[in-house]
Amino acid sequence: MGHRRHHVEHFRKGGFNTVINFVPQQEAWVIERMGRFYKILEPGVAFLFPCLDNIQYIHTLKEMTIEIPQQEAITLDNVQLDLDAVLYVRVVDPYKASYGVQDPEFAISQLAMTVMRAEVGKLMLDNVFRERANLNLAIVALHLSTI
Repeated sequence: MGHRRHHVEHFRKGGFNTVINFVPQQEAWVIERMGRFYKILEPGVAFLFPCLDNIQYIHTLKEMTIEIPQQEAITLDNVQLDLDAVLYVRVVDPYKASYGVQDPEFAISQLAMTVMRAEVGKLMLDNVFRERANLNLAIVALHLSTI
């Protein structure tokens, strides 16, 4: 993930806030006042106090893709499969994305890999392709309930 731009950016340290700020469309800025969470700025004009307020995180609200690396899974009838996947995600709660987990992309990808292996482990090889839609639903349901 080194060359990709993360959907969560830690705002540059030492950056000076101006009184009038313009939050771009499809972004949310997490503001801390004197080191504590203060509010989330939505697109448009925002007024901040330069000495008190700090733009701590910037989140893009656009849908992003996370590639799940190839991994091995074993079916119920003991057949080894190689799996890979692509997740489509977007931030719906900037507060949780900032303070709920250290690296949201990594957490989501690890959770998806675990669910994929567990769900494939419940299936016989003959049913894996037929149950693909149910596998997708299981991953989505788990993500919605945990992140």
